Amino acid sequence: MNLTKQDKELIEKAKEIIVKSRYVNLIDTSEVGSALMTLKGSIFQGVNMGFYCGIGSCGEYQAVGLMISHGEKYIKKIVSVWYDEKTKKYEVIPPCGKCREMIHQLSKKNWNTEIIVSETKKVRLKELIPYAWEGTIEKK
Repeated sequence: MNLTKQDKELIEKAKEIIVKSRYVNLIDTSEVGSALMTLKGSIFQGVNMGFYCGIGSCGEYQAVGLMISHGEKYIKKIVSVWYDEKTKKYEVIPPCGKCREMIHQLSKKNWNTEIIVSETKKVRLKELIPYAWEGTIEKK
């Protein structure tokens, strides 16, 4: 699927959170920013956090945690952007396997979440997880 104006605005939101969090000045943090839009139209952002002891987390986790803390769980679209310190450039990247699974397990409705995977393309979550487990952590 081709990107819409709304998709491109979400990419800018992911870049924005990287810029905001860089001032915190932590090692291995603020390299990946994520932004998601819920089915209600709310936008939540998150940035990766890396620690030497191995307990860091991805930007997608931070954005999803913020979304849940605001009472939502259905994701319309999500994007992650990596900032390359050496080249000073941003690159849209697909979520890692752990993040894909997290989005999937939040709700079966998220199976149709649009994942922006590059500057020009998006796919549905179900295309990124073939043969996925059919379960969910949703309460019935």
